[in-house]
Amino acid sequence: MATPSPPSSRRRRAPLSKATKIGLGLLLTFAGLFFLSVLLPTAPGKFSTILPVAGAGMLLLWLGGIWMGVGSRS
Repeated sequence: MATPSPPSSRRRRAPLSKATKIGLGLLLTFAGLFFLSVLLPTAPGKFSTILPVAGAGMLLLWLGGIWMGVGSRS
């Protein structure tokens, strides 16, 4: 006879609600806009600092859009 396996000690998390996904997407989108508009320097000589800030801003905008799209699905 096979012995029953013991219950898993790891608890499963409840999936994120629709509102939480949309809120997280909005938060990431606003953070990306903040990086692109406020933190982006305007001096042309600071190209080495513009690139990582712009990349982080675009990445956050992209991830925010994905999370809002996932949250808005039914």
